Amino acid sequence: MELRDPTGPRRPQGGRPEDPLRRVGRAVLTALPYPLLLVAGTLSVDALPDRSREAWLRYVSTDLANLGDHPLPCLLLSAFVTEGELVAWAVLGLAGLAALGVRFGAWRALTLAFAVHLLATLVSQGLVAYRIGTGALPGSDRLMSDIGPSYVVVAALVAALGHGTRWGRVVGAVGFAVLAPSLFGGLADLDVAAVGHVVSVALALVLGWPVAWWAAAPAGTSGPGPARPDAGPGIPQE
Repeated sequence: MELRDPTGPRRPQGGRPEDPLRRVGRAVLTALPYPLLLVAGTLSVDALPDRSREAWLRYVSTDLANLGDHPLPCLLLSAFVTEGELVAWAVLGLAGLAALGVRFGAWRALTLAFAVHLLATLVSQGLVAYRIGTGALPGSDRLMSDIGPSYVVVAALVAALGHGTRWGRVVGAVGFAVLAPSLFGGLADLDVAAVGHVVSVALALVLGWPVAWWAAAPAGTSGPGPARPDAGPGIPQE
């Protein structure tokens, strides 16, 4: 028996397409765990005494020291804590994952967003390591504050913009437009966050293609199914 993503497209008996509103509602509900965990993680850390809070933030930061010492915990946990605008990040994360989930299904959308988060972190911190090695940065830059959900949220919004349904593209475009002015400051100086955001945008667009192919494949096959009229041209459809 094959397990299907619960937010993937369904056709009830008789071949009639699923009601779009029900599909969107299900995508929103299945996208809720990430923003809820982001809120819970941030509020939990903020509730700690100052010294414990600072220690926890240092532990989850994806800087070079932590990536060398405990890479998996910091790569995972850093996406569930923010020192920025919590409500804004939670709302935009929900919007991006839901918009992408309508097209890809919840688990594929979350897999894509977190894959981009991991890769963007490794690329941006890898550049820091290279620059320390060449003397362009001091060795003290192995320790820095590099936490937050921005790579996950940017990836979801950009992938929705590039690969989503018509309305998903609108949601992705609006969300990315809201974030864009704050994403790329310091890029000329190779700021870690700015580099990571550029990488997130590029990876979300590129990795969206194989995920779109995967999402479009009928059960038990490896190729795309018939085209669906509500998605953009050139993308394999369900």
